[in-house]
Amino acid sequence: MDDATLAWMTEALGASKVREVGSISFGIVSDLRLVEADDRSFVLRRYFDDALLQRFPHLVSDEAKALVEARSVLGDLVPEPVAVDPSGDRAGRPALLMTYIPGNVQIHGLDPSRLAAPMAMLHAIEPPKELPRSRNWFEPERVAVPEWSESRGPWAELVEMVLEPEPQSTLAFLHRDLHPGNLLWQGDELSGIVDWAFASRGPRALDVAHTRANLALVDGVDAADRFLDAYVARIPRYRHDAWWDAAELFVFIDDFSGPLALNTFGADLEIDLLRSRTDVYARSLVLTA
Repeated sequence: MDDATLAWMTEALGASKVREVGSISFGIVSDLRLVEADDRSFVLRRYFDDALLQRFPHLVSDEAKALVEARSVLGDLVPEPVAVDPSGDRAGRPALLMTYIPGNVQIHGLDPSRLAAPMAMLHAIEPPKELPRSRNWFEPERVAVPEWSESRGPWAELVEMVLEPEPQSTLAFLHRDLHPGNLLWQGDELSGIVDWAFASRGPRALDVAHTRANLALVDGVDAADRFLDAYVARIPRYRHDAWWDAAELFVFIDDFSGPLALNTFGADLEIDLLRSRTDVYARSLVLTA
C-alpha cells in the first residue's frame, strides 16, 4: 500500500498508526484490503477499473450513500462508511474506507429465507432519492441463444421474451448483487451484507431475479424457487414475472466470471457444470412463464 493511501487513512481515522493486514479481495471490480488502526479493523475498497469509473463516475460516493441508507434499515449487518475519496486525489485511487464486519462466506445450502429477509426489508421502504437509478446489465442487442447450449429451443423462447418491453415492477431500494458471496456468517447467524457498489433505486423484481439466477447456478433451480417462495412469504402481494429472470440469466452466459469468483470460498464450480445448470434454469423459466 502506498504512502498516500496510508496518510489519507491515518488522517481520516485520527489514528497514530495504520497498517495493512492483507488482501480480502475476491470480487471483479475492486480491490479490498483489511487494515488495522490502533487495534480497530477496517476495510479499504479501491477501484482500479478506469473504464468502470468512466461509466459510473459517482460510483464511490454513491456506494457510501447506499451504506448510510442501508444501515438505517438493516443496522450493523451493513458496514459503516468512515471516509470516502471519490476522485482518488487523496488516496491515490477512488477509495472508500468502512468498518470491518467479522464473518465467513458460505456458498452452498443456505436457507433461502435468510437471503429473502433482508431483501424484503429493503424493498419495504421508500427507495432513497439519493441513490442512482438501476440499470439492466443485459444488452438486448447482444441477446442470442448460447452456442454451447444443449437446450436451444427454450433459449430461443427466452430471446423472444426479453425482446418484449420490460414489465412493470414497483421501485425499491435494491442491493443489486445479493448472492451467497456477499453474505457473512458467524455460525448459523447472518453477521453482514457487503458489496453495496451498485445499490440503487429500481424494480424490485430486478433484485429478486439476480439472486435467483445466482442460486440457480450455485445450487440448482430448486434453490432459486425456494428463495422466491420465501420472498413472497414476506411480501405476499408480490407477483414475479419470468421476464426479469430471463433478462438476468443472459448476463451470465458469456464467461460466468461472477459465479466462478465464488470458487475462492470453495464453491467448486466449473464451466460445464454452470452451463448445465443454466440450461436447466432456462427450461424451467419457459415452463413457468
